Amino acid sequence: MRPRRARLRRACDERDRAGGRAFRVDRPARRICRGRGARGAGARRLLMAFDFLGFPAGSSVIVTGTASGIGAATAQMLCEAGLTVIGVDIDADRLHGLDLGPAFHPHVFHTGEPETVATHMARIAVEHGPILHLVNNAGPPSSLPLTIEEGLAQTAGSVQRVTAAWAAALPEPAAHASLVNVASVAGAIAGGPPPSLVAGRGGAAENGWYPAGKAAIAGMTRWHAVSAAGRYRANAVAPGITRTPRLGDITAGAYGRDVLARTPLGRLGEAEDMARAILFLLSPAASFVNGQTLVVDGGGGLAF
Repeated sequence: MRPRRARLRRACDERDRAGGRAFRVDRPARRICRGRGARGAGARRLLMAFDFLGFPAGSSVIVTGTASGIGAATAQMLCEAGLTVIGVDIDADRLHGLDLGPAFHPHVFHTGEPETVATHMARIAVEHGPILHLVNNAGPPSSLPLTIEEGLAQTAGSVQRVTAAWAAALPEPAAHASLVNVASVAGAIAGGPPPSLVAGRGGAAENGWYPAGKAAIAGMTRWHAVSAAGRYRANAVAPGITRTPRLGDITAGAYGRDVLARTPLGRLGEAEDMARAILFLLSPAASFVNGQTLVVDGGGGLAF
């Protein structure tokens, strides 16, 4: 966490519990916010942005696939916004290596294993109490050579298992409860680029399970939005190609350069771009948004 944000996070950790939304900013934070120049202005914008999201005081969230990339960026922003974050991943070293402060609680388990999910989700509910928010981000890389059946089990199947366990533990009523699933633009197009551009590379163009699984996640999100009957909202984000440690330098190849040239905004997505979209959909600021899949790809999908 950046030093300035870390200081703000500590200074603003207590909120006005009576109002449930406004920050109760102490003197160190006020000095930062009242400062002149870029430092003070940046601090004020940060506080205003988090207050706009409207998360009630004491909110908690589970984020799966937290060890790196989109999951790590999302966990960091949620911690900075004042939430308690339960981070889930199978990569113990990276997960425990995240320096997100005392509001972050790592849990190592595989969301693709039914018995493991049931055991650990029950443990999380006991340790952390009611958790009103869930971000399903975990999933295998698109380059993994899986069958359609295996891929669906580890994408949509994983999402459903975690969501069912989370929803079963929700209190009644569960005001502001919300779910955000991470799908992909690959679930809404033919699956990827022409095979000639990615021959031998794997990925969505060569592994049919990936677009099938991501399309299933988007469909499942719509189903949850209706079947939850107001107990919680359900939305999804569909990232375009995003710079993450898993992806590597995609622009070094012909496919990456082609994607970059086709994207109207002239760049690839960053993990923080996706995290900001996730935070909005998860928050009370999106309280009347339900069953939607928000494409976050800089307009790149329009040109394919």
